[in-house]
Amino acid sequence: MFKTENIFGFRNILAMTFTNKAVGEMKERILKKLKDFSEKTVLDGNDAMFNAIYIELNLEPSYVNKRAKTLLSTIMHNYAAFDISTIDGFNHRLIRTFAYDLKLPINFEVELDTEALLNEAVDSLIAKAGTDKKLTKILIDFAIEKADDDKSWDISLDLNKIAKKLTNENDIPHLKEALKEKTLDDFETLKTSLIKQIKSTEKQIIDKAKSILTTFENNGLTKADFSRGTLFNHFEKASFLQTNGLYNNQLESNIEENKVYTTKLDANKKDIIDSVLPEIALTYKTIKASVYNLTFLKAIYKNVTPLSVLNAINTELQLIKDNENKLLISEFNTLISNQLKDQPTPFIYERIGEKFRHYFIDEFQDTSEMQWNNLIPLIENSLTAENLKGEKGSTMIVGDAKQAIYRWRGGKAEQFIDLTEGKNPFPVDKKVIELEENYRSHKNIVTFNNSFFKYISNTSFRNEHYANLYKKANQNPTIKENGYV
Repeated sequence: MFKTENIFGFRNILAMTFTNKAVGEMKERILKKLKDFSEKTVLDGNDAMFNAIYIELNLEPSYVNKRAKTLLSTIMHNYAAFDISTIDGFNHRLIRTFAYDLKLPINFEVELDTEALLNEAVDSLIAKAGTDKKLTKILIDFAIEKADDDKSWDISLDLNKIAKKLTNENDIPHLKEALKEKTLDDFETLKTSLIKQIKSTEKQIIDKAKSILTTFENNGLTKADFSRGTLFNHFEKASFLQTNGLYNNQLESNIEENKVYTTKLDANKKDIIDSVLPEIALTYKTIKASVYNLTFLKAIYKNVTPLSVLNAINTELQLIKDNENKLLISEFNTLISNQLKDQPTPFIYERIGEKFRHYFIDEFQDTSEMQWNNLIPLIENSLTAENLKGEKGSTMIVGDAKQAIYRWRGGKAEQFIDLTEGKNPFPVDKKVIELEENYRSHKNIVTFNNSFFKYISNTSFRNEHYANLYKKANQNPTIKENGYV
């Protein structure tokens, strides 16, 4: 804003952060600094930021002072073009732009309180219990399965809990396919099929285990003939389907190394065991594969009822959204991703009606993969395209992977770590700047943090990227007061 001759250059800047509170604070700080810079007293040289700006930009202090006054007046008279927003807010603008392409009502409302709408969908679902036979059965099965797991039979709390998966960016890509065009009958069919497969697998395990026990009996072998009775116990447990922890031991390697009986065992019995050991080894591995398959099938079966309930909640949610012309704010990233991925970037800008050439993204460590992928084509266009003066755009990304707190809603700090290391999604050179000075905390706090980060970087991480992150976290305090830890 200070370097360009265009006093309206701020219109080409888009700054994004994560919360409305942060947006308000960022706007307030920028305007406050412009006001400070526009005062004559700033020329006394006591404002560190003012000094840093005119030195870095190679400008005269008097020019920056006058420019700040002009900028402040221009921004205040064109405040709508002072574009600082949340990523969701920017996405909302894109959604409005592409409403027709997305087959959305032009007058759709954005529902910010996602949880309230989910609760409404759950309440609507529960209200239908007793009137819809199939739905009632599913809800009863859900309550019974909860009771079998020693949980409360009251399903409302759990329904509201699992409903949140419908709006979680980590879950949406998987649930979209799982629930696509599925009905309660489809889930019931899957459940029936799984029951058959589980019973068949259980029978295979029992039959195989009993066949080895019969071999032992026919050859006069007992539990006492095996080291600690481990091998005999293994097949005995398998014959009763006692599979929990069945393979958490060294038995497989003992079979392969022929260490299944003691050295004191009768030589005749040793020969008998040696002769049947190949059969034992083969059956052991066959049962092992079946046990793992059984665990897999039971895990799927256990989730069929919750998934069918989730499907029913999703149906109710879609009905409410359609009836009330509402769109969840949590859906923005997915909708934009699906629409923008096949559109040429200039077309996107044309539809937005604005041309951003400079991007600033704050708290980048909390950006999700989908949010970042949605922004990449827009940023790339600004970095590579030139205006009539031959000037290209810029992007500044600010973050601290150690402060990531939004993984639960799709935030991926590894994206920021990758950018600070070797990865670069753009065909231009990047510049990584480590902020080595700490202007916020007192000396003792900074010193403690430096020691703590250094310690955990050497003791707490197996991932070398995480370890390096903390190794490079050393800062120099600028506040003279010692402070307390």
